[in-house]
Amino acid sequence: GGGCGTRCGGCGGLWLLLVAAMLPLSVGFNLDALSPSVYSGPRGSYFGYSVEFYTPEAETPSVLIGAPKANTTQPNITEGGAVYTCPWGRNSSECWQIPFDTTGNRLFVNETAAEMVRFNKSESLELNNTELLEFKSHQWFGATIRSHNSTILACAPRYKWRTTSELSQREPVGSCFLSIHNFSSIVEFAPCRSGQHTPMWKGYCQGSFSADMSESGRVVLGGPGSFFWQGQLVTARIEDIVKSEFSPNFIQYVEGQMETTHSHTSNDYSYLGFSVAIGEFTGDQVEDYVTGVPRGMKTIGYVTILNGTNLKSVFNFTGEQMTSYFGYSVAVADINGDGLEDVLVGAPMLMEREVGGRLQELGRVYVYLQMSRLQFSPAQNLTGTFTYGRFGTAIAVLGDLDQDGYNDVAVGAPYAGDDARGMVYIYNGHEGGLSLKASQLLLGLWPASGGIASFGFTVRGATDLDGNGYPDVIVGAFGVDRAVVYRARPIVSASASLKLTPAVFNPEEKRCTLNGTQVSCINVSFCLTASGKHIPDSIGLRVQLGLDTLKVKGAVRRVLFLDTQQPGFQATVNIGNGQGEVCHHLEIYLREESEFRDKLSLIRVELGLSLDPQTPVDEHGLRPILSFSTARHLQQ
Repeated sequence: GGGCGTRCGGCGGLWLLLVAAMLPLSVGFNLDALSPSVYSGPRGSYFGYSVEFYTPEAETPSVLIGAPKANTTQPNITEGGAVYTCPWGRNSSECWQIPFDTTGNRLFVNETAAEMVRFNKSESLELNNTELLEFKSHQWFGATIRSHNSTILACAPRYKWRTTSELSQREPVGSCFLSIHNFSSIVEFAPCRSGQHTPMWKGYCQGSFSADMSESGRVVLGGPGSFFWQGQLVTARIEDIVKSEFSPNFIQYVEGQMETTHSHTSNDYSYLGFSVAIGEFTGDQVEDYVTGVPRGMKTIGYVTILNGTNLKSVFNFTGEQMTSYFGYSVAVADINGDGLEDVLVGAPMLMEREVGGRLQELGRVYVYLQMSRLQFSPAQNLTGTFTYGRFGTAIAVLGDLDQDGYNDVAVGAPYAGDDARGMVYIYNGHEGGLSLKASQLLLGLWPASGGIASFGFTVRGATDLDGNGYPDVIVGAFGVDRAVVYRARPIVSASASLKLTPAVFNPEEKRCTLNGTQVSCINVSFCLTASGKHIPDSIGLRVQLGLDTLKVKGAVRRVLFLDTQQPGFQATVNIGNGQGEVCHHLEIYLREESEFRDKLSLIRVELGLSLDPQTPVDEHGLRPILSFSTARHLQQ
């Protein structure tokens, strides 16, 4: 801050006034972007197209990574796709395929119903009265993955099936496999493989284009191709899927399965089910479904909340621009900590006019805060910063990344950046919603010169891999067959105060002694506190004090520390976690007036605060970081 000297009428000397101010803090965040863990898959397999955490037990966390163009050991299948498991470990980057399905294309047996099903396990198809009934090549298995506790859902949205022996049409109905109780059993779930074939019904459903699993043990699949691409949702309880039965031509019957139905032809090509997330909005303790309809309402797009008890729509959010693909992505989380779940919607192709009037495609994420049951605030808008970056392609709820009591969110922009290497934006929740400015940007590690990496096409969070009490984040980059795990560093919340006593120098009052000479002096005291969750018991804070810092380099500093006769002071102060305030006191003195000419301008005292760079890493190899709400620079 600025200020000027004031002359004291009663003392006959010059007082120099010191004014207090706080500088803006520097923005940082706690995902460790310097040493992430990078997992690699087979070249060209689209490894990283989907990512997920898997923690059936706290001691055995791992990462699941989909590679929908990978080859497998399935006989006569080309690029069937795979899901890889990558056990977590600081020095481990090994991954291997999970054997969800080791069979080739199954055959329909046209003999007796008792003969039921055979499996084609050889290259020979010379079986009497048999025909191929399914086509797993290029099915994109692993394009969709979700997990919950010890259950994994892995899906192939481009799986094709021939409905009956009389029809030669191959229909992309989609299919999934569920791993139950940490691979103790694996069951198939293919609700769109039904007697309702042709595009008019479920023939082009692509069930599992999107998917989610609920806390209560339900699976929900989005099939945007059903009913001439009106789209639909299908949901069933996992325990009922496990008990389900199949007909001779593999049509599955699941007790209690619910699904949306077709509507007016004006809704054709709307793509309901393009994205899906689960939340509770109606107050009946039954989980509801939020699903994107990006081509609905004449391509303006909308997102609808479907009641979990009957799949009837109870609320719609509407896009603001045609073809912005509003609803491409959706997410549900309580952002502001009021106990009500909020909705986030991505529109990665939204366009905005720049200063010259030209439209540029930036992408946008809309944040709708639920104020009371099914009553939402107007949207808070987060807008992309790079043309054609596709900001909003992915939205991930991260959990409480900074341990401040509010959920945080990541937004993927897979083609953002000066060289289209892709970016992930981190936003923090607070009482008023979501911060409009990103607190951290994760930059793709692969420039576009080597091919488009699509870093940020998929993002997942809200799981603590390394057990340090902070949730971690995984980002897929399928264009280079990579997935990257970023671990969250423990956060130290520190505070510093700076006090001058008295607040002014009186050159006539000389109470201190320097080399046998009396000098005018005042006391400088600084006080520090430090605390945090899952941080070391003792925290080292580096303190730097500077005197008369407005003076340019080489100019005479009018004030010096009494002990050292220097204008600077530096020390590391160790404080116990949550110990309370620790204070230090120093004397500074005013040089003789004959040593300087400037008698009027402000004398500034500055304090800089940082974590001791020698702070030891924890057992997970991470150093703590100062909270970005900590003021790192004080001045008086």
